[in-house]
Amino acid sequence: MVTPYLVFSGNCKEVLEFYQKVFGSEAGRSMPYGEYVPDGVKMTPTDLSTWVLHAEMKICGTNLWFADEIRSLAKGDIVRLTATVPIRQEADEIFNKLKDNGEITLPPTETFYSTFHASLIDKFGVHWNIVAEETPNQK
Repeated sequence: MVTPYLVFSGNCKEVLEFYQKVFGSEAGRSMPYGEYVPDGVKMTPTDLSTWVLHAEMKICGTNLWFADEIRSLAKGDIVRLTATVPIRQEADEIFNKLKDNGEITLPPTETFYSTFHASLIDKFGVHWNIVAEETPNQK
């Protein structure tokens, strides 16, 4: 099993709330940094105690892990995720929610393997593919 791990810079709580709304999922285990400071970190954000040390959420049947990282990160180029759902309507609904303040990299299209395939970078910099398992009617 591969578990995608998405790392953010202090806004992980916001990310989790957004994905809960988009996918109708609930965050599972979640732990703030509290008093914990990782070894070797000399400068910490003033609000580090409220940052997410670790959280989990199931999206479209896949377990994902989330965290806030103290070190600087390049936004979104680390992980690309594919959300596969049964039908076009569900894919369209998810796509329309995710595109809010994001960048569409592949507009919704029908392919030989799916009635819906689209790609975007969401407002948090995460690259998403949205694919319906539903195949087009072959003529």
